[in-house]
Amino acid sequence: MRQKLHTKELTIVAIYAALYAVLVNSLPGLSFGPLNLRIADAMLAAVPLLGTAGVLGHTLGVFVGNLSSPFGVIDLLNTVPSFVMAFVVYYAYNRSKNDYTVIGTYVAYSAVLGVTVGWMLSAPFNIPLALSILYVFAGNLIITTAIGWPLFKLLKKAGIQGWFETGLPNGANRS
Repeated sequence: MRQKLHTKELTIVAIYAALYAVLVNSLPGLSFGPLNLRIADAMLAAVPLLGTAGVLGHTLGVFVGNLSSPFGVIDLLNTVPSFVMAFVVYYAYNRSKNDYTVIGTYVAYSAVLGVTVGWMLSAPFNIPLALSILYVFAGNLIITTAIGWPLFKLLKKAGIQGWFETGLPNGANRS
């Protein structure tokens, strides 16, 4: 099944990616360090509500944000697990329609990124691999749950899902 992206979705992809990249690059010490408190990952909150546009926006944002990484090309490889896990966040919520599924997927996202990013950061920072994985996992989990979860609830309450159908919050009718 092939899904077309319409102008609204392409706009959402571009805005999401740009905002993600700006957040990463405006806080490089937090975004690329061993604790990896990447504030931009709080935007993962929008992915289950934005669907394919959210998954693609997140993926593109990670790629563009990592272009300035002090670790070079290897950091661009983290685009792949970010894409896979953003899709998992969207898919699991879409299938369950249970808000608490989102928290579970944040844990999974943080675990996968903990392993991939933690592996990448252990050598340059001379940190044991297990500790590096734990740092990245903890930092990502803090951001996605402490900031991302309330943001998810706020975006859901605002009716962001209905914006694609009508262009208005909560699917409101034009008067």
